[in-house]
Amino acid sequence: MTRQNDHLDCEVRFSPPAEDGTIEGVAVRFDVIDSYRTSFDRRAFAWEGDRLPMLWNHRTDEVVGSVRAVSVDGDGLKVRGRLNMEVQRAREIRAMLIAGDISGLSIGFRRLADEPRAKGIRHITKAELVEVSFVAMPSVPGSRVTSVRVHQEPSHASAVAFVNAIRKATRSLETLK
Repeated sequence: MTRQNDHLDCEVRFSPPAEDGTIEGVAVRFDVIDSYRTSFDRRAFAWEGDRLPMLWNHRTDEVVGSVRAVSVDGDGLKVRGRLNMEVQRAREIRAMLIAGDISGLSIGFRRLADEPRAKGIRHITKAELVEVSFVAMPSVPGSRVTSVRVHQEPSHASAVAFVNAIRKATRSLETLK
């Protein structure tokens, strides 16, 4: 926004949020016993990589995107990634996520160290994260996609509120003359 010769030049651009396939989720929950009688320590994963493959159901021949960020947060290993929207299977997965048909996430990993626990539980203390998969039924309860970027049509009320805010700002700027 610039002011030139007693008039105001203002440019406003409207475009929907990108539907770029961005997803977020909990790839694995810590200290939760999974269907393989395994649990994961919150310090088990040290990821310093750039990207990890995102797969459909742990199938290495069905890469559907990549994980771009991994962090330990609260009670789980959080991931943020992007589906490759040029891949048909990725578009199908996105549609299933939005419809609520699937929501599960699962990890592929290499076990580097573990501790035995009571009742035959194996507690993984160190592991290398290899991939993150979209699955219908995750082995670790609570491992799931928590967010899928979806374009929402703006409501009439928010459009009216935006126009009113622009008018108010314009009046305020005109008093500066």
